[in-house]
Amino acid sequence: MKFEDAKVGMEVVVTGEQANRFPEGAVIVEVDKKDFSVRLEGEYGVTLWFWDINSREPESQRNAYDMSDIHLKDGGFRKLPSTTLLLAEYLGLDPEKVKCYVDKENYTIKVKQDDVEAKAKKAPQDKWDFRLGMGLALCRLKEKLAEPRKPAFMEPCHYILKDGLVNFTTLGLSEDFIQDSVMYAMGNVFKTQKEAEDNTEEMLKRANMIIEFCQKQGW
Repeated sequence: MKFEDAKVGMEVVVTGEQANRFPEGAVIVEVDKKDFSVRLEGEYGVTLWFWDINSREPESQRNAYDMSDIHLKDGGFRKLPSTTLLLAEYLGLDPEKVKCYVDKENYTIKVKQDDVEAKAKKAPQDKWDFRLGMGLALCRLKEKLAEPRKPAFMEPCHYILKDGLVNFTTLGLSEDFIQDSVMYAMGNVFKTQKEAEDNTEEMLKRANMIIEFCQKQGW
């Protein structure tokens, strides 16, 4: 791993001479920009500093604490902190399957389950609140997981008309048409008529929100 890519909260795998100290991986808990070093924490409170040797010394002088032995694990995502397991379970998520990545420097929290990902980011005027950010990210993940998977563009699909009726097209939605792109972005595209009917109320709600926003802009 390069020092400039290291961020607090990343889950990593350790190889090389110190690999036996972190058999289950580790988490970056501190980044020292003056010393070009990072502190890892593993199971049972094991901690160790690693340096970006290449930034200061020739390759011939590398030692057992070289950052080149640190590798990102699953994109830097880690298991949910124990303090958030109950919240995830309350929302109907599987705490054992959900992973998170907390970027404290950019005030961003990402959560994912399998290939579905959601995030929450602190607004400039707000204070950093981990619990609020994690809760918001988990709620958004729950919404995404509950939302039916969209058919791809140009695949046969169903969608909701403004009057609440379900329409079917064998041609599918097209990225070349603005109205199709908007419907696709808001999730108004379904594989079956039943999925469309079950989500009619939500789609009309989203459509009205978009219309209201445009009207406020004077468009």
